[in-house]
Amino acid sequence: MKRIGICLLGLILLLCSAPEALAGKKTIVKIGEDVQIAAGQSVRNVITFGGQITVSGIVQSHVVALGGSVVLTRTANVGGDVVCLGGVVVLGKGAQIGGTMTEINSANLSEAISDVLNDNWEGWSWIFTIISILVFAGFLILSLLIATLIPRPVNLIVEAIEGHLFQAILWGVLVLILVVPLAVLLTISVVGIVLVPLEMTLVACAALLGLVSVAQLIGSKLLALFKKNNSRPLKEIFWGLLVLWIMGWIPNLGWMIKIAALVIGVGGVFATRFGTHRLVPRPAVPSETA
Repeated sequence: MKRIGICLLGLILLLCSAPEALAGKKTIVKIGEDVQIAAGQSVRNVITFGGQITVSGIVQSHVVALGGSVVLTRTANVGGDVVCLGGVVVLGKGAQIGGTMTEINSANLSEAISDVLNDNWEGWSWIFTIISILVFAGFLILSLLIATLIPRPVNLIVEAIEGHLFQAILWGVLVLILVVPLAVLLTISVVGIVLVPLEMTLVACAALLGLVSVAQLIGSKLLALFKKNNSRPLKEIFWGLLVLWIMGWIPNLGWMIKIAALVIGVGGVFATRFGTHRLVPRPAVPSETA
């Protein structure tokens, strides 16, 4: 139980430490990059997604690696917890850890799930939490791959949503209203039955591409608040998805936020023809001259 709880703490710490990291304090947050804390160097927290953390100096609080490994040399001193999800922890002789060391990977994932099932947890909410984390991690990896492989369509969709939000909403509502009736109509004929899987595939791809674009837009606005206007798209997508995931846990409002993001994203995809067509900017209103 403690193992899963600490992993939840690590994910929450990613969001909570964002203001410190972007403000230039001694919290290091990296996406897809390795981090090395040299001997004699002191930082507050170290957090990576998809990178390795090597510590030879001092980390005052926590070390969190999602999708990477953690190496603590003999001179390492960590005041808080060490969390490694999807990698291994290499502990050198003499390394000091003030908190708990947690390591979850393919080798001990079944043991971690068994802890959840066997301990006296209150209901099944924690199981759904773990499933949500795994789904979030998988979707995040897929989203980063999409942004890396087809950046131009994603950027065009982001521009369309930002500049033509009302049009994107109309497209999204229209698609979601017509998707089921269209599938029913297609099942009437033999040829149409073959096209139903194609329709579902197109809608699923539109939903995926749309959510990635909405996440990038949210991430760019969030980072802009901390004067990070020239941030990379991958970082924007990461923070945008994390914000959507966290907001999705808000009681009564979480599902509404997710549906709204889905509708806007799908609308942006169809409005731009899957990111192949740039929407024409609104004409500027001429100013009246005396």
